[in-house]
Amino acid sequence: MAIAVFVSLIIFPIFATFDIENRFNYSLSKLQQMYVLIIQAFLCHDKTRSHMLLTKASIVQHMIEKALTPMQTRLADAKFEPSRLLQRLFNHQHLHVIDLTLQEQENLITSLMSHVSSLHLMVKNCSFNDFHHDFTCELQSSLLHLNSCQSNIISSFISSSSVTKDDFIYQVTNLQDAFSSLRSTYILAGLHRIEHVLQSATTLQSEDSLSHAFFLFHLEAIVRLLTQVTTNDNNRKNTINSKKNQKKKINLNEHFKLPWTRLLSAVKSMIIIGVGSIFILVPSLSKTFENGQLILITLCVTQGDTVGGAFTTMKMRLIGTLLGSIWAYITYLLAHNDTYKTMGILTPWIFIFSYLKLLPNWGYTAAVATFTPIAINLGRLPYGDALPGGNYVLLRIEESFVGITIAVILTLFIFPTFAIDLLKDNIQTTLKTCQQSIVSMHSIYDQLFHHDHSHESLIQLDLEEQKNESFISTQRNSFYSLINVQRTLVEHASLEPTFWWMKNAFSTKRYNILVQKQVHIYNMLHNIDATLIRIKEYSENIEHLQLNVAGGHLLPNLHRELSDLSRQLSDCFHLCTSYFILTQTRFHQLFRQCIYSHNKLISTDLAKHEQCLIDLDQTIHRLHVQHQIGLNRLLQHYLSRLSEDESGHSVISYTNSNEAESVFIAYYALYYSTTQLTQCVLTLGETVHTIFELETTHLYRHF
Repeated sequence: MAIAVFVSLIIFPIFATFDIENRFNYSLSKLQQMYVLIIQAFLCHDKTRSHMLLTKASIVQHMIEKALTPMQTRLADAKFEPSRLLQRLFNHQHLHVIDLTLQEQENLITSLMSHVSSLHLMVKNCSFNDFHHDFTCELQSSLLHLNSCQSNIISSFISSSSVTKDDFIYQVTNLQDAFSSLRSTYILAGLHRIEHVLQSATTLQSEDSLSHAFFLFHLEAIVRLLTQVTTNDNNRKNTINSKKNQKKKINLNEHFKLPWTRLLSAVKSMIIIGVGSIFILVPSLSKTFENGQLILITLCVTQGDTVGGAFTTMKMRLIGTLLGSIWAYITYLLAHNDTYKTMGILTPWIFIFSYLKLLPNWGYTAAVATFTPIAINLGRLPYGDALPGGNYVLLRIEESFVGITIAVILTLFIFPTFAIDLLKDNIQTTLKTCQQSIVSMHSIYDQLFHHDHSHESLIQLDLEEQKNESFISTQRNSFYSLINVQRTLVEHASLEPTFWWMKNAFSTKRYNILVQKQVHIYNMLHNIDATLIRIKEYSENIEHLQLNVAGGHLLPNLHRELSDLSRQLSDCFHLCTSYFILTQTRFHQLFRQCIYSHNKLISTDLAKHEQCLIDLDQTIHRLHVQHQIGLNRLLQHYLSRLSEDESGHSVISYTNSNEAESVFIAYYALYYSTTQLTQCVLTLGETVHTIFELETTHLYRHF
């Protein structure tokens, strides 16, 4: 152990801090690449071409998600390292540009991911009509200039070459000026479109106006994020100082309680190790399997938190053993008992698979393939010709196969914990997190606008705006941690024998869609919170804004609209959660929840869910109609003002006020987010409905 620690520290040390820094730089560069593809898709005049670019953006997004999956594990490992010192060594050329802690880096990536994913969803649902064509033509040059300035900022963050502080300040100023120019162009283009609509007596679709405002809102949010993380931003310095003064509460009950599930897992490990020890303690078995040590080792290292996780480890170990055994036999044929030749032949093999070990899809397989030929060839040398290499290779394969076979049986029949059950538990927790986000949305509204119904909120937030943003950031990190675990559990559940309790095979495709829809839902909830905070920056109370901006023709009673919608969405989340509880395996109910329920599917279950989806669809239609009526009322107000011989710039109030214009953009982004939130919940409900039918009915049985 001491030698291993010494070698790890002296010879090419790989710190978790460096790994996080590399993942941060990689994710930041790929997010910019994804951002560029989305901008190009938005500017396309052809829907097919746009969807091709969005497909490329989806592939890049999947690469980012893969890179971020082990981030929580790396952050936990980095707690044992001098992270800030290592960061300063790693980023010594960029400390005057960006100097974030590891947790702040994760916050930045997840926040950027949320905004860029929202842009992706908006462009995917965009209507490529004449209005969009004319609008993008006017915005194209400004958008491309903003894209270029933002690429320069990202390059300054992650490039190996250093940039001077003055040059970076110049880049930040250019980025802010580029967005100001884009916003002015957006306002001018909107003014031209409204004047055209009023003069030609045509109709302006609310979906077009709302989606474009939503797009601009997220562009501004990204610019603000990139500006705030720089070392020159005073607001960020104040935020860091305020965080240092916050004390973290320690819950002693969480540290010292003994969950029933952990006790069962400990008993299971004892039984598995005890069975493996039989092959060493019983003389006949020990003689047959060369002391039985490899069988015991296999049983020890293939244990997992779930059946699917253990099966994944077993599969990787078996493949690694086969690959390593093949090379071990080749090494024996070439080198026989010559130690130096043996080491010379093993060296390139060790180098290749040590490299492959760092790749996500190889990992443990490459590690086993690396040490297997070492154990076979070097372990055989003391015996010489008394134990031929071919026999030794076959013996190692036989021991691994026997160990894995026994591990499969013990894993399945001794207190089994199936990944599908933990996956459904995780989905329930994620949906409850979304429900809490809906509650926090009301709390943020009440705290920001001093609403009288603040006693309805279960989550109490501070009045300070920065604390609201800190709460949202913490909530977002918790959500993405659940999603990362959920993606892993989907992979593990696909290897389990689900035919024991499901009417059809496990649908990996459907569960992956479910994961993606949960992300979309949370992003929209986060967008609503962000728009409310932005509106608060320019308006002390929302009632004053509704009565005085544009003659009071904005949609009134926002609190009632959010309350009615959130109540309906919470009911849908609760219904989906109950379905995942209903379909838990009997093993999970008995060994994990200490209950044994005989709940079965009844005809009203699916009918109730179908009615919930029908109501959501009607809500989407109602929101579209409501927003269209509000826009028509606003246009009618402008038309009546124009009839009084006023100019277009004086009629449309936000063209002369940056604050009013920012409120309008945030307001429209809020309305678009509520509609898309309802649409995402509807799609999630349809996916859950299909999964429920697959698992509990015979509707989709194969021939």
